[in-house]
Amino acid sequence: IQYLWKSLYTYIIGEIQKMTNPLIQAYRKPSLFIALPSGGKFYKTKPKLSIDDELAVYAMTARDELITKTPDALFNGEATISLIKSCCPDIEEPETMPVGDLLVILVGIRQASYGKHIDLNVKCPKCDFENQLQLDANVMLSKTKIDPIEQSVTLPSDFKIVCNPYTLTDRTLLQVQQIKQGKMIQGLASEKLDDTQRQTLFGKTFVEIAELTVDLITNSVISVQGKETDLITDKELIREWLQSITKPDYDIIRGKIEELSESGLETEFNASCQDCGHKWKTGVDLDVANFFEG
Repeated sequence: IQYLWKSLYTYIIGEIQKMTNPLIQAYRKPSLFIALPSGGKFYKTKPKLSIDDELAVYAMTARDELITKTPDALFNGEATISLIKSCCPDIEEPETMPVGDLLVILVGIRQASYGKHIDLNVKCPKCDFENQLQLDANVMLSKTKIDPIEQSVTLPSDFKIVCNPYTLTDRTLLQVQQIKQGKMIQGLASEKLDDTQRQTLFGKTFVEIAELTVDLITNSVISVQGKETDLITDKELIREWLQSITKPDYDIIRGKIEELSESGLETEFNASCQDCGHKWKTGVDLDVANFFEG
């Protein structure tokens, strides 16, 4: 406990020093400004934007670079949150930000820190040649989609649901869900388990994943209203209702949330093999774990 209090005290003092230290204020200036796909909507506290409705982005510090290479911080999402707090200080509580803004912000931070060129190694699907390609972050950011999406969806039963996109915290939970699914598949393939143990493992993991999925959808549903009901915003009531509806209705709600959560950044690009000349479309994986290597 004493260690935790000491760490908290050190963090608070560091934040105060950032606000009052004239050296830090004079040294750290925004490197660029970016347009957010959400336009600043869906945040718990709307970020401070420029007169052109753009977000200021600062280059990474040496401390930021160390954090992006810490395995525990990468796994639990703390690296991403810490990075955004440092490089986009006008975003309060980045863990509550809409996940659709994340890739745009990461590309902005990378450009502010390393320049506009992003070098990628891409294997040709035809001849397996390892190609070295280069993307332009400026071009990627200039194509950011900012078109607003309708937040509500109406079920065939005339229930109207208003949704928000997934948050950064939700994204971390989704990653945990994927890891659990992977471990379950590995466990089911293990020769050390008999059929009864496999069945028990499958049942336990399946229930955990199902519960987590319902929690994520509940987090993103703002309100539900039927023709004969009041507007319901209570999360417990919404969760119970979600557990009672049909799969087609559930899929409609989840589809709306996923549509709202889509990245405003185009991550697919045309590639051409430098060896055999084959042309294809490929994507770039933008994540803190493999994106900030300079």
